[in-house]
Amino acid sequence: MSASTGLSSIGEFVRWWRAELAGMLPDSWRRRFERRHDTLLLTPTGDEVRISRRGNGRLEQIGSISPTLPDARERMAAISGEMRAETSRVEITVPSEKLLTKQIQLPMAAEENLRQVLGFEMQRQTPFRAEHVYFNYRIAERRSDRQQLAVQISVVPRSAIEGVLSLLDDWNLVPTQAEGKADWDESVFAFVPGDAVDRRSSSVHRALLVLNLVLIIAVVAIPLVQQQRYLDELHVRLDKVHAAATTASDLQQRIDQHLARARYLFEQKTGQPASVELLEELSRRLPDDTWLFRIEVRDGKVNLQGTSTTASALIAGLEGSRFLENVRFSSPVTQDGASGRERFHLSASVISPASSALAGSPEGPAS
Repeated sequence: MSASTGLSSIGEFVRWWRAELAGMLPDSWRRRFERRHDTLLLTPTGDEVRISRRGNGRLEQIGSISPTLPDARERMAAISGEMRAETSRVEITVPSEKLLTKQIQLPMAAEENLRQVLGFEMQRQTPFRAEHVYFNYRIAERRSDRQQLAVQISVVPRSAIEGVLSLLDDWNLVPTQAEGKADWDESVFAFVPGDAVDRRSSSVHRALLVLNLVLIIAVVAIPLVQQQRYLDELHVRLDKVHAAATTASDLQQRIDQHLARARYLFEQKTGQPASVELLEELSRRLPDDTWLFRIEVRDGKVNLQGTSTTASALIAGLEGSRFLENVRFSSPVTQDGASGRERFHLSASVISPASSALAGSPEGPAS
């Protein structure tokens, strides 16, 4: 595809897009943008053309001119001197005897490009070719049940009003359409200066450009706003989950601490025999002539201090205990001068109840 073809396609797309956006504007907006300040009314009457001016809702009679006069254009310029071509509209009222009016039926689909369709149909529906006439039209009826349009057309040969148009030849007038107006007059043909056609729609174009930019911004911004809103919702959910996880972690830490304390107490309880049981075991193992004045149980060890008639025999008696092992003297045996007994200091390792139960069970290891 050549560059010129590409640019042409882009231009066609822009024109189509602008037309579509224009169709979306309210009628009041379009009328406001397209509104002209002055309308020059030309009415042929015999050999003269009566000239009137309508502006701001007022109708003013200006005068009359004969198109056949040599200075007709100069007189017309003098009469319409205050009117600016780019802000004016020309309406020519054609006598009824020069008009051809007809109502034709067209498919409903023709409404989108009705003026072009009427141009194609002109030679088939009238004795004229489209390039030889000026025509005006309005939709008289829409028949949805038949998918048809009833279109009323009004046709005038160009030769019938060329003399009138020649009075404003320097305005370069081109026909325009006033379709859809409630006060449509089949005998009135409207024209606008060709150089002002683009100026006339400049306000609409600006409005459409603004609307187009707004739509583009909306297309880009709305997904971003929705995505940001979704991210905000995710952050809120994440904060809730994080708070719940932190609470659960704190609870788990407290549970672990309590379990550790409970485990320590359990280990302390199961790691050594109860004091009552140990005292009972010592009372049963020690001879009656043995006296203890100090018993200390700490860190799995037991220390015994006391006096006995035969301290050397105490080790043999304690080694058979199910709670004690590695029984030995921590210091030499001495003689107590006051009582005549032997003073001793014994130490032994305390056997845990679980180990003693395992050693004493039938399944335990053989001694």
